Amino acid sequence: MVVTLIALGVARCDHHGDTTAAASTDLGADLDADLPPDVVTVPLDGTDAAGRVRPDAGRTVDAGRTVDATVSTDVPLAPGDPLDPAHAPVVDMDPSHYPSGVWVTDGMAKVQPGMAPGAVHWALVSSARNEFENLQVHVRAGVAAITGLSVAVSDLTAGAVSGVIPSAGNTVVFREAYQHIAVPSDLNGLRGDVPDGLIPAVDPLAHEARNAFPATVPAGETRSFWIELFVPPGTPSGYYLGTITVTAAGAPLARLPVRLKVWDVDLPSTASLRTYFSATEDGLCTVATGSAANCGSYPGAGGDPDLGSALSHVLTARFLLDYRLSDAEVVSAATPTADWTQWDGLYRPLLTGTAPTRLHGARLTTLAYVGVPDDVALQRHWFDHAQTGSFLDRLVYYHCDEPPRGCSFAAAATEERAVHAISPSFATLLTSTYAAVHANHMDDAVDVLTTVVNELHPRDGTDRRPTYDPFLALPGKRLWWYQDCDQHESCANGTPGPAGSTWPSYMVDALPVRNRVFQWLAYLYRVDGELYYLTDQCWTAACGSGTHDPWTSVYTFGGHGDGTLTYPGTPARIGGTTTVPLPSVRLQLLRDGMEDFEYLHALSAAGDDAFAQATARAFITNAFTFSTDPARMTAAREALGDRLHARARAGR
Repeated sequence: MVVTLIALGVARCDHHGDTTAAASTDLGADLDADLPPDVVTVPLDGTDAAGRVRPDAGRTVDAGRTVDATVSTDVPLAPGDPLDPAHAPVVDMDPSHYPSGVWVTDGMAKVQPGMAPGAVHWALVSSARNEFENLQVHVRAGVAAITGLSVAVSDLTAGAVSGVIPSAGNTVVFREAYQHIAVPSDLNGLRGDVPDGLIPAVDPLAHEARNAFPATVPAGETRSFWIELFVPPGTPSGYYLGTITVTAAGAPLARLPVRLKVWDVDLPSTASLRTYFSATEDGLCTVATGSAANCGSYPGAGGDPDLGSALSHVLTARFLLDYRLSDAEVVSAATPTADWTQWDGLYRPLLTGTAPTRLHGARLTTLAYVGVPDDVALQRHWFDHAQTGSFLDRLVYYHCDEPPRGCSFAAAATEERAVHAISPSFATLLTSTYAAVHANHMDDAVDVLTTVVNELHPRDGTDRRPTYDPFLALPGKRLWWYQDCDQHESCANGTPGPAGSTWPSYMVDALPVRNRVFQWLAYLYRVDGELYYLTDQCWTAACGSGTHDPWTSVYTFGGHGDGTLTYPGTPARIGGTTTVPLPSVRLQLLRDGMEDFEYLHALSAAGDDAFAQATARAFITNAFTFSTDPARMTAAREALGDRLHARARAGR
């Protein structure tokens, strides 16, 4: 099979502003003789930097992006394939049949309040099973404000395969909140009000109604609403049809069709890309009770502030598992030495896949030892418990950060060799480069070498990834990486990074592809883990001009959102009675990237690595040079999904 990504006469811009004519990219000849020799054609479209779509009559649209969502083949699909275009329900794509002030995009757009309406009023999206798929509805008011606005999604049904995806339990609708960006993180960043925080209609953790609706759209402005669709395991492959209904003061404002293509593909609940993310020990407890000292009043704590802190942190870890991320520092610093009963009651469900997550069976991929660094007896207790509890393969010792800044290399080597004296299977993690580790004779001491992305491939063009191969050839060695303020190239508020800052970025004002591409890069650079230092930095630390309210500002270390990927859902802010962590737009896009990695990983594991590599490289050159046109990434993902689906059907 040949997969071709086709740009239909659309110009694209590279990172330096050069405009080049987009051309067809042939991703190679047939890589599997068992697959039908069809040609999957996925056109690319033209969108502006924020993801707004230019009108293009007569073409189908993928959730607000002009991408042909059907499979164009020179050989018909195998008889009985549920994704034969003949089975696809007809979608009304005549813009004149819809109100002009209500339109649809996928999740790869950051639509600001001043933006003019788009031209697409329907969603054509694709998903594997056990995957979340995102789209957005945007509403612009005219000379008068729109009040009492609400957005709801129907069940999705597939008549051809007798399938139903119930809306209840599988769909979450959010109202988007905004961060005001006066000084961007770098000169490529958006300015003005940028969508980020997401307030649910009903939250999926406590299952409480919140205050996303009714919403108001001010006169002459746009407001946006995020829709998260989950395709449950066991859903038959096929085309599903549903409706997004937008009402104002109880009266219908728009009915927008959704067509979902479900591939015959299953994503795992536990991420294949290991992660070490973290949240502050008592961040959720603090915002829920007013202060860390009041954590004893957290539900279930019974007056014990340590237990309150632990219970709230476990809730955060559960939440992050549904975003395919591991809160590696979920365990409280107060750890046992003999009786692990309470510890197991709190944390074992996160390790065994028995926690009540939406991704059934999701498990932590990493758990950090959080005891005293030089307490060898406690370290041995942790090792023994991890070994008997079958999570030793996920236990890591990480103490010294970025030596010589966090500690000296000599001190780090002493600590890590002491851990290995307990057992060589007790993995150690160090944030450094291989050049530094090797120069300090620490190859034996470090197991998980974790390098900032710009050190693995600096912008001078020298790819250092091959220099890590001697280290990785040693038994038990792994390569992880991370991003930090170096990726917007300014670590101080008030000074934006330069226009040359074209790295992946988790900042609010970064374009959506930058929020989502890091996991694609992990695949291309053969990196098997990701570290990120905090997800709730601005919940308890002063950010912006000194606020402790992340809904007001998440500006710190020169970046909007550096260390803050989540928002506190307190009853005072979102209604209800229970405080819960809430996602950002960036966290949704990060999860999309984690899911994209699963497609790449699955193809590679199936012997189709050349296809996966070529598909990713259709829009990625290296860690700092990749197209930020969302349609190019969307087209690549579509090609991966179609390839996996074809492999699954060929094996039947």
